[in-house]
Amino acid sequence: MKKVAIIVQPHQQISNSKNRKYGGVERIVTSLIEGLLDRNVDVTLYTEKECRLDCDVRYPIGIIDGVFGDKTDRIELLLYSQKVRKDLETEDFDVVHNHYDPVTFVTLQGLGTPTITTLHGPATAENINIFGRFFESNFSAISQAQKDSYPANMNFVGHGFIHNSIADDHPFSDDKKSYLFSVSRIQPIKGQKHAIEIAQRSNLDLIIAGNCLDEKYFNDEIRPYISRDLNKPGEEGKRREFIIDISKYQNSGRSITYVGEVTEQERDQLMKHAKALLFPIEVEESFGLVLIEAGIVGTPVIAFDRGAVPEIVEHGKTGFYGNTIDELVGFTKRASEIDPTNCREHIKLNFSSDRMVENYLKLYRDVAEKIETKQNG
Repeated sequence: MKKVAIIVQPHQQISNSKNRKYGGVERIVTSLIEGLLDRNVDVTLYTEKECRLDCDVRYPIGIIDGVFGDKTDRIELLLYSQKVRKDLETEDFDVVHNHYDPVTFVTLQGLGTPTITTLHGPATAENINIFGRFFESNFSAISQAQKDSYPANMNFVGHGFIHNSIADDHPFSDDKKSYLFSVSRIQPIKGQKHAIEIAQRSNLDLIIAGNCLDEKYFNDEIRPYISRDLNKPGEEGKRREFIIDISKYQNSGRSITYVGEVTEQERDQLMKHAKALLFPIEVEESFGLVLIEAGIVGTPVIAFDRGAVPEIVEHGKTGFYGNTIDELVGFTKRASEIDPTNCREHIKLNFSSDRMVENYLKLYRDVAEKIETKQNG
């Protein structure tokens, strides 16, 4: 495998900086590109956010300014996809790897180059309507649970799914404090309301991190319970000191601290000293990167049994999952039973970056060989 093209949505920031803000697809693609480059694969990335990885980066409609997470409107996205398609037709790539975007996926139909689409998103009615109509296209899921949620006649190639990964260069700690941690976008499906109830019923403090995508939910269901909002203007110094000194944390019992959106470094610092990560999500999560982020720093997970959770968490060994709030409250009392070293070793063994990259390389070769055989046959 010599030349691979990778396509992401225009607004996605591909960066290896530890100071980047939350963005799951972006971090996975960054890790994949770095792994391919380490294996002497010539990688071309199509994006619109400035990228400084050591690969060929192309900006079909220029570099989009703005902060992480800014979206591109549908007209720009269509133009971007069309220009990517036109450029691909002039190149001789071994494989084109599209990361989820439905508009780009449709635009790439009929391209002569072998093409794979990784479905990072859930099996919503809209996604099924788009992806499910092209059942001969090559798909890869990110978990068995996600694959099973899409129509059975879709062409999931290789093993059907490739788990996401995380590097093992994250800090580790077995010095756990008496606070629970929740990190995710602030919106109903992510279950911050449940996390608050679990923490209060367990007589434990809770630290909530994440950018707010639903102001009404935050103001109605979360803000009334916040004891300390370190995301407010003017609190930057106290917020920074709070995170840096988290190893000195003293439990006050049932307090709720909100720190806003965090960088990767900040997340690791808060995560590694947490008694447990709470993941009471209300949807069938396709993967849940935060689960392996917790494991690599040695923190057990307490989650609802939804989506890919059982594929990632070893019940009783690296965390616990159940079906009710009562069960999750009970699990907080057992969190100290989990050996932090087991959490880290489980992730290193099963969700390493090297493993993910090798699995994708094998998938690229399989798809390319299959199409070559079909063309010659």
